Amino acid sequence: MPEVPENTLLMTAGETAKQLAEPVDGGCFQPFIIPRVSASAAPKPVSKPKPRSIMPAIDEVLRDHGILPTPNETKPETEFPAPAAAEGKGDAEMVQPSEILTVPVEAQLPPPRVATADELFAWIKQCVLAQAQLSEDAAELVAFFVISTWCQEALTVLPCLVISGSAHDAGVVLHVLKDFCRNAALVAGIRRSHLGVLHCACRTKLIWEPNLDRRTASLLSGLTDRNYMVVERGSMACYSKSAAIYVGQDPESHQIVNSIRVHIPVTNAAPLAPPQWLTVMNQRLPVHLDLYRRKNLALVGRRTWVPSGLSSETAAIATALGRGIVDAPALLQKLVVLLKTEDKHRQSELSNTTDAIVLEATRTLCRDGREHAYAREIAAAANHLFEARGEAARLSPEKAGHTLKRLGLPTHPLSQTGHGLKFDRATIARIEPLCAVYGMEDTPAEAENLHSSQTTENK
Repeated sequence: MPEVPENTLLMTAGETAKQLAEPVDGGCFQPFIIPRVSASAAPKPVSKPKPRSIMPAIDEVLRDHGILPTPNETKPETEFPAPAAAEGKGDAEMVQPSEILTVPVEAQLPPPRVATADELFAWIKQCVLAQAQLSEDAAELVAFFVISTWCQEALTVLPCLVISGSAHDAGVVLHVLKDFCRNAALVAGIRRSHLGVLHCACRTKLIWEPNLDRRTASLLSGLTDRNYMVVERGSMACYSKSAAIYVGQDPESHQIVNSIRVHIPVTNAAPLAPPQWLTVMNQRLPVHLDLYRRKNLALVGRRTWVPSGLSSETAAIATALGRGIVDAPALLQKLVVLLKTEDKHRQSELSNTTDAIVLEATRTLCRDGREHAYAREIAAAANHLFEARGEAARLSPEKAGHTLKRLGLPTHPLSQTGHGLKFDRATIARIEPLCAVYGMEDTPAEAENLHSSQTTENK
């Protein structure tokens, strides 16, 4: 557990954090934790005087009558030597050992107050905005990612934070994550051979990889799922851990599955001046995050929160991030809203790919009432769409056929003149879900046309 910093303010168990109307810390309440203080040793007990006794006088009378022996008549082996500790005490009586406090006892202080998910989220967001040139939405995504790193043992999917844009500002964000993520390490690049070392060295990988290639993106994609194992030196091991990566200027570089993306545009803004409260917050926030983890980790492992209104891929990411948010329904709703925006951006990017263009051309030919379409016809329709969008890309029939196969729509011989797709019921059933994935929403007229064509086919 991180070392608990010394406090200047203490909270009792029943107190809650109060935020000043206009605090000097920029609106971010500074969390305080009760330190463990041992009580000072109990004062050494003093001896108490023994009350005077009449027994010596009685003994003297009995000895005068010959009933008791005189002191010099006592046999040595029957004598009971006085304890050494009692020598020189005279008539003083020692306190019984059970009455002496020999070991210091810790003061009975209330346990440290565990911050709520809402408080942690607000503190992280405020600290991120105070140091990095990010939008508010991006800072909130970073805050959700940070909290998830403290619960990663209880998660199956470990969302990867992908940062693109300004190299300088991305470096600042990675250093901020180094302060707040659980047991984080900054890594200059990553290769498969690094996994064994990183597995022992850290819990969260913060990777600088501005020239991300397809192989590394594939490796990082596999590491976002604990069910995937890595084969190394004749054995299999799980190296999945939370990770954030800077992928360079291009926000459309190789995709990493189960990732949330933060793009930082290049600006001429002046560097942010750190507020006075930032140093203290950077020290105390990890302590609060660790306490939150210790209290809620078992509960996070049992939660089954599933969001609605998101694509299947984005819903998996939302589930992983949301499971670490305990007793904060408004915060979960904020997460869904943020990821819906992420969903739209993802679909917008997909809609401009070659796959999306070929799929749109195929759907257009399908809805023209045709029974089939040759690959050369699909390629021609796709090239027409490219031209309408002002793009210079062009497809050959062979490339269109390969693209259809990649989409799960393999072509078949239609005649001696070529291959293509037959628009039967099974093919149509595969085309429509694909269009939804790529963000191709039906207009009312298109939906009615599709319904009429399917009704006619059923007849």
